[in-house]
Amino acid sequence: MYIMRELIEKISKCKDDVVFVGSLVGNTEDPSDIDIVITSTDGLETIGECKCHESKSVFAKGAKRCKIVGNDLIDIWLKDELPEYEIIDGIKYQTIEDQKKYYQDVLDSTDDNYIIEYIQQWQRK
Repeated sequence: MYIMRELIEKISKCKDDVVFVGSLVGNTEDPSDIDIVITSTDGLETIGECKCHESKSVFAKGAKRCKIVGNDLIDIWLKDELPEYEIIDGIKYQTIEDQKKYYQDVLDSTDDNYIIEYIQQWQRK
């Protein structure tokens, strides 16, 4: 977790327009990976080279998917607007309420059992 925490802090300091989402919402102590929403890729060069592409994933609703080359721990979603967030220890995290709405939108748009089970597991937390 120490490495993840350092990476979260490094990402939050390199950009002002970054909100942590996904497994970090309501679970800042034991994330499985790092998911962020940004409105531009400016500043990410301090973490590494960022490459973006269109994605067919139901999780990419209205977003491009980006990655830091050589770093599979960070999933980046490039959107026009940031999700609703709260600041905890100086870091912006999507609100649980906003993530619930987002996940409901995803559930309403898919019949993929893996995605449905993933979201239902998160909802049970």
